[in-house]
This record gives sequence, structure tokens and C-alpha cells, in this order.
Amino acid sequence: MTAARAAVRTYAGPTCPRCSAPLNTTVLHDGPYTCSYCRKTYDIRVFHPQSRSVAVPQLSQQGPDEGTPCAYHARNAAAAACERCGVFICSLCEMTTETGKFCPSCFDRLAQEPAHGGTTRIRDYGSMAMLSAGAGLLFVFFLGIPGGILAWYYAIKAWRNPEQSSAGRGRLITAMIIALFDIAFGGLIVYGFIAAVAK
Repeated sequence: MTAARAAVRTYAGPTCPRCSAPLNTTVLHDGPYTCSYCRKTYDIRVFHPQSRSVAVPQLSQQGPDEGTPCAYHARNAAAAACERCGVFICSLCEMTTETGKFCPSCFDRLAQEPAHGGTTRIRDYGSMAMLSAGAGLLFVFFLGIPGGILAWYYAIKAWRNPEQSSAGRGRLITAMIIALFDIAFGGLIVYGFIAAVAK
């Protein structure tokens, strides 16, 4: 028995997502692109990396008493200290973000911690539609019309973006029907109130 070998594939450049034919990188640009092999049209976003030109002073240029060595590159002089762990880092290692300068290790850890820069919240439009419709029904005199309008808005958002809704289509339709009752009853109550005041 022979052990199964893992296939090693080298990256040969961008390919068509439909037919996997190699793309001509000299003519790629942002926007619609038609493959010359399968004739399918799709949008392309070309990544233009910024060239980083960093002058890295060596310790031998500054002298042993003048500079502090980088924790990752012993020959490079430190340009800053990591704001998370405090190690000295050279300009090659320095990862600058909105919250400060970090070493590569701390930068990787911060990227994996969603709570660092604020929790990522996804709105559940289906639940918001049901809540707005229910509030409009319970407090129809005050919240009937605004609750119904909000419920319709959230239900439409949930219908168009099902990945941002925990409610199924049936619950969304129920929220829309309740929202119509909210708007109708709220309108009748406001009309009756205005008519009573006008007498």
C-alpha cells in the first residue's frame, strides 16, 4: 500500500471563476470583465498594494550605546515599543493601527479578538420587525402608526437580507399583517381624536 500523496499546486496567477482559464493580468482593471475563453462577464476588483519603503537603521550604524535592538530582528534598531506587550520593534515589525503601534504577534492576537475594537453586532431585522409590530399593537394610540411603519421597514430589510434575520418568511408576513393593522387602527384613532376635538 502506498500512502496518498498531497497534491502540490503552485499559484500561476488569477483565473476565471467560471472556467478556470488564466486571465491576462496586463489588461485587468476594476469593473466588468469578459473572459476571452468562456465569454462570461463578471466584476473584477484589482488589488493595488501600496509599496512600503521603510528605512531600517542598523545597530552598527548607530552604535551599541545609541540604539536598542528589535525583539524580532537583533541587528535592527528599535523604532517603537509595542503598546500591548512593550517589546521593542523595528520599523519592519511595526504594525500601525488606529489604536496604536503593535508588534506582529500582538497584531495577530488583536485581529483574532473581536472584543478589542468593539463587538461586531449583526442586526436581526426579523426580530426587530416583530418587536415593532407588537409594540404598535399594544400601544396602538401612541405607537400604532410609527410602530407599523418601522415593522414594515424592518420586515423588508429582513426579506432582502435573510442572513440578517432569525425569523422565517412566515413570521415576516405575520409582522407585515400586524403592521398593517397597527397603521390602520392608529390612523382611525388619530382621525377619531381629531374629529372629537374639532367638534
